[in-house]
Amino acid sequence: MHIKLIKKKIHINDYRLNCAIGKRGITKYKKEGDLSTPRGTFKLKTLFYRKDRVKNLNTGLKKIAIKKNMGWCNDPKSK
Repeated sequence: MHIKLIKKKIHINDYRLNCAIGKRGITKYKKEGDLSTPRGTFKLKTLFYRKDRVKNLNTGLKKIAIKKNMGWCNDPKSK
């Protein structure tokens, strides 16, 4: 499956979705905190989702429900 980004829309075959792009656009030299969206080819391995918002999730990807004790940090200085 190939996913393309054209004019702030994700194109998957004939399906179109709006998406958010970083304030500084798209770059191939991505660093955390640079306000840019990475350019490249990526494999989708795991899908994290909220159980309270998604009831019937049908996908071939590995699924993990987000829990209250899970989190992440976008601070480039954070360990």
